[in-house]
This record gives sequence, C-alpha cells and structure tokens, in this order.
Amino acid sequence: MRTRSLVSAAVSAALGAALLAAPALAYADEGGTSGQDPAATATTNPAADPTSTDTPTSAPSGTPSDTPTPSDPPVGEPSDTPTPADPTPSDPPSGDPTPAPSSSAPADGTGAPVFGSVGSDPSDAGFLTVAVSSDSAVTEVSADLTELHGANPATVAVTGFTLVSGTPQDGVWRSPRMSQLPSYGSYDVTVGAQDSDGDSTSSAHATTVDVEPKPVFADRSISPAVLDVEHTHVTLSGRISLFDPITGDTSPLAGKTLSATAENGSSAVTAADGSYAIDVTPKLNGLNATSVPVSLSFWIANPDGTNTYVLVDSKTLPVVVSPSRIRLDHSSVRIKFGAKASSSGVVEYLYDGTWRPAKGVALDMGYYAKATSGAGGRFTLTDPYIPYDDSTFTVETSLDSYLADPYLKASHAQFKVDVINRTNICFCSSWIDEYSDLHIQGSMSASNGKVPPNRKLYLQQSADGRTGWKSLGWFNTKSDGTFNLDGYVSVPKGYWRLYSAGSSDYQSGYSNSVHFNRTATRITGFNAGPEPVRKGHTVTTTGTLQRLSGTKWVAFGKQRIYILFQAKGKKSWTQLGSVKADSHGHFTARFTAKQDGTWVGVYLASGSYVDAESYHDYVDVR
Repeated sequence: MRTRSLVSAAVSAALGAALLAAPALAYADEGGTSGQDPAATATTNPAADPTSTDTPTSAPSGTPSDTPTPSDPPVGEPSDTPTPADPTPSDPPSGDPTPAPSSSAPADGTGAPVFGSVGSDPSDAGFLTVAVSSDSAVTEVSADLTELHGANPATVAVTGFTLVSGTPQDGVWRSPRMSQLPSYGSYDVTVGAQDSDGDSTSSAHATTVDVEPKPVFADRSISPAVLDVEHTHVTLSGRISLFDPITGDTSPLAGKTLSATAENGSSAVTAADGSYAIDVTPKLNGLNATSVPVSLSFWIANPDGTNTYVLVDSKTLPVVVSPSRIRLDHSSVRIKFGAKASSSGVVEYLYDGTWRPAKGVALDMGYYAKATSGAGGRFTLTDPYIPYDDSTFTVETSLDSYLADPYLKASHAQFKVDVINRTNICFCSSWIDEYSDLHIQGSMSASNGKVPPNRKLYLQQSADGRTGWKSLGWFNTKSDGTFNLDGYVSVPKGYWRLYSAGSSDYQSGYSNSVHFNRTATRITGFNAGPEPVRKGHTVTTTGTLQRLSGTKWVAFGKQRIYILFQAKGKKSWTQLGSVKADSHGHFTARFTAKQDGTWVGVYLASGSYVDAESYHDYVDVR
C-alpha cells in the first residue's frame, strides 16, 4: 500500500476544492496513486468545445473476462465536464485549479523549504505539481522520477517548474509536460527546492505517480429514460478517446471491445473514430422488476501486465408496467359435440391513456392451448381436446416467467361453450319373425352421458339402406333410454334404422341400420260358401296364395294352406284341415257345415317367407 505525504490542513482543503472543481484524468492502478483521488470520475460536456474530453472512473482488477465485473467498482457514475486537451507547462490553461500553497513557512523566518502536497496535476497526469513554502521566496523547484518497474529503472530529472498559484514564498509549482519520460508506468518521485536566501532541501520518495494513457469520453448516452412496453431495448452510444499524458495528444480508442450489462450482457467494438452504439434487450429478473441497472465498461491493459476495469457509463432505468386487457370476438359459442373449442380476439395495453394492440404477447387457454398475438394484437386459441359438455374457458396472458411480457400486467377473459350433445342410438338386437313383426331392442344416450329429454325415436325403412328412408312410426324409450318392443312391418324385406329429431342441446341422431330379407306373402280372394248353407251340406273354401316379388305380387304355388274355423260365440280356432295350392297358388278345400262360424285360410311360412292370413269369412248354417 503506497503512502501519501502529510500536508497542512490548508493545503488539503485547497486540493480538495480543486479536485471537486476540475475533471480528473487519473484513474487508480493496482496499488493506488498518491496525490490524486483513485475514485475520480472523468466527464465530458457534450455542449462544450469539440476538443474537450472527459475521463472515466476506473478501478484496479485482475485479468479481464468476457463480461468483466469489478470486485470493487468505482463509486458513483460518470459525469460530463470538459477537460483541456493540451495544457502547457509554462502557461497553464485559464481556470485550471491548482493546489493551494502550503502556508507552512518557518515561523522564525529561517530554515529550508518545506514541501506540502506532491503529485500529478489533477487535470493532466503529464504534469507534476508541488506545494512548497519557505522563509524566503522559492526560486527553484525540481524533481527526479525513477521507474518502479523494469530491469534497469531509469531516472529522469524534471526542471523548469513554474509558480501556478500562491506566492513564491508559499505556493504551488507545476512542471512542464514530462515528455522526456522513457515510458508509461509508475514512477517514484523525489523533489527538491531552493529559496532566495540559499536554503535548499529535498524529499526522497515524496510520492508515486502513474503516467499512463487515460480514456476520455464524449457524447455518452443511455436511452430510453424509462423501460416500458414500447421501449424494451436499451441503446448505449458515445465516443471514447485515449489521452496520452506524455505527449498531450488525444486519439480515438478504436477496436476496443466494450461490455454492456442490462440484466443480460452484450458487447460491441468501437469504430475507427472511437464511437460505439450498443443495443441491449434486458430480460427482466422476474415479473415484478421495478428497475434495471445498466452499465458499460471495458478493460485496459497496464504497462506492468495488469488490467484495469474502466466504467464508461451507467444508469438505473425505472420499469413501468402497463395494464393489459383481452377483448374476445365472442363471449359464448355453440359447437356440436366432436368439434374443438376455439376463441379469438385482441390483446391490448394501455399507454398514454390509449388502448393499443399488443403484438408478440403469449396467451394460454387452459393447460394445452397456447398462442402468441400477431399483427394488430390478434390471436386464435384452440383447445386440442374435445369438450364433453357445456363449460367455461378462460383466456389469459401467460404467467410463465419465460414467456410472459414483464411490461404488461396479467389479464384474462372468459367465454362459455355450449356443446350440442351428440345423440347415440344403439339398435342392439333385432329380427323379423314369420308374422312380419320387427323386434326392436336397444338404448339411447348422449355424449354427455345423459339421456336426452326428448326420448321419441322414429323407425325408418329403406330398400337399399342408402336412399329413400321413410318413417314407419315412432315410440318413446323408457326413462333410462332403453327400449324393447315389436312392431308389424308390411314389407319385411330391406333396411331399418332408428332416428331421433334432437333438440336445442342435442343433435339429431341415427342408429346403426339392420337388414332383413324375408318375403311377404298373402292370400287373396278367399271365400267360404255357399252362404247360407244347410247343416250337413258342404262348405267350399277357395283362394290364391301369392308372394311379393319386387313391387309385384306373383303366384306362390305348391304351398300348404291351413283352413281354420271359429264357431260363433267362441274365442278359439279349430284347424279343420289343409290343402296344397296348385302351381298358380290356387287352392280349394271342402268341409261339412255344422254350425255358424268364421272361416280363414292361413299360410305358415318356412325359410325366409312370412306367414299369410286370409280374409275372415262368416258363414250362416241353417
């Protein structure tokens, strides 16, 4: 740790005032610098003369990394105050502050000169300043600067100091620009002085100074002033030059890699003129971030092989979160079962009192429907799963920390889905018997697992099962949706199905179709006579058996016909006999008349035919 010479209270106060009033070109090296503030901040006034420059705050560090972060960053932020580009040793620039005289002349009026503060000029490290007082006017001030590093350290004598403030008896002297120094680096300083009455003195190791190029900045800018939904990028711009304290020249710092930090990092390389422009998109740390610290820095190599962190610019930007809203195209929708629930609309944010469309906002509808708003803030969300009953869906801005827009407050909107349930009809068991009765058995339900309130089912028939469906009649299911009944069909050949007309909440529905191929038969022209007939005489029964062929009735010959009789006043039938029809289907059978009663002919089907029953003929027996 280097030591700083003790100075009087007056000199300390004067130097402190000078440091506050003047821009500092110095920055601390690895060990600190005596005689200047290691946390001094260089500045540039963009409105000043173009030749004016400013210097950065810098802090020592070790080896630079891709995104350097100093262990001990400089205190405060860079400011903008002009610095002369080429001060001269013999005629210091007007207004340059200099240390106040030491005010420590010997009280008895005798003795050698006494040194106060010794160090680099606060405004330009190419000059050395020495505060000295004596019992008579100081006539000469000199210094020897010896390199602190290297195999053969060189010593350079610096003379030609001029009085820049105070009086010759108690004042501050400044050297000419130390252009004779062999190299940049740290120097041990020994100072000497002589007064007018011949007294002289020297102070070995009075201080250590760093003579190294210093970065200076101009036109620094960090914008915008506030981060919000319309200002999500941070732009850092400016120009960096390098001031050489040995020559007094300033040149652009070209090709230097700069690191910008705003929650996440970015980098850029300065242009040939030392200018830079970096665009950073902060990824806010959480949804409730209220500010974002922004900084720009780089590392500069020192002659001794170490590296120093230089803070170019920094600012803390407040974060403003805007309200958002979701406007759906429809507050409700009706869909048939089997369709997917979809919602569309616009997501907007409130800015300067106006609702504006929000593009690129992540939205969710349930766990599986996700979308991002496009141009005009429009979006469409579709749930990949089919809803089984009426429900309410919620559309909301994503709460996923990786997807949510941190500049928008969360919002949501709801819409109702009215599902028109599908009607399910099972024609589970069926057949047509020989009497042409169709057996109907099955159940009726809906996609929501309930029985539709309208339980009416229609029986329909088609010849080919594709077209020409006609309703034959209807029936109601039981309360549990099941049914089990028989119904006579006049044409027992073709296709049958069941149909539900549906309602406002239930779709119309059809059952599976069934196919049967029985052939209808009939007995035409049946007659029992004569009538009346005498008891004991003969009753003759005649008729013709036919079958349905397509849409026509044709003879059905060689089939047996049974003759049945029901006596007057009786409920039972008696089979009197049978007769086989000829090839034309005609038949004749004779019986003895015994009592009044009804006669009928019956064909009992075999195979795929249907039974036939003739006209009932009443005969009066006397």
